[in-house]
Amino acid sequence: MSTRDIVLKRVEEARRKTERVEDVVLKWLTEVQTFLEEVEKLEKQVKANNSCFEAWCPTWRRYHLCKEMVEKTKVMIEFDNKSNFKTFARLATLPGIEYSSSEGFTFFESTKLAYAQLWEALQDDGVYRIALFGLGGSGKTTLVTEVGKKAKESNLFDRVVAVTVSQIPNVRNIQGQMADMLNFKLEEETEKGRAQRLHMRLMEEKRILIIVDMGRVQFEGHRDQF
Repeated sequence: MSTRDIVLKRVEEARRKTERVEDVVLKWLTEVQTFLEEVEKLEKQVKANNSCFEAWCPTWRRYHLCKEMVEKTKVMIEFDNKSNFKTFARLATLPGIEYSSSEGFTFFESTKLAYAQLWEALQDDGVYRIALFGLGGSGKTTLVTEVGKKAKESNLFDRVVAVTVSQIPNVRNIQGQMADMLNFKLEEETEKGRAQRLHMRLMEEKRILIIVDMGRVQFEGHRDQF
């Protein structure tokens, strides 16, 4: 198996693992493909030269083709040496809030008003927390999701993280949801340790919007563990 085939196989394996192949690897593959096409063209010229009558094939022409083949061999060795990539692929960033579907969402007049109010509040640098209340099934989650998508698309925030809290809160699950959307892994054993790591990660972001979808839940005893 050629070096190129090995790299292509690794690319296929990385994509199956939802990893993003590094640009340097893709650039290498593109350059190798172009190089192979040049070699194939040169081989055809050499073959045509060897099949003709010697009287019609000047020595300088054969010499020139041989010299080109030698140079191509050197380039091939260089490509092979460059195939030991320091980093081949990285785990792809999860799509985040863009993954949430709002298909069929209809903007009623009341919805438009709430949407406008939420959007205005998000653009206010003096507002740090927004609460949206409403009856169950009234479309709060979908409305907030749409506002969150707009905030991300318009670059109002660098990151938009959305988590869902069950009626009986599972702190580790909430922490895990946030870590997934921030594309990093929590390796601490305790909830407190995970909370500290999560806090450190969140502090690295300059502008971040955290959407918490929750009903009537009680967080007593866990106030400082998110």
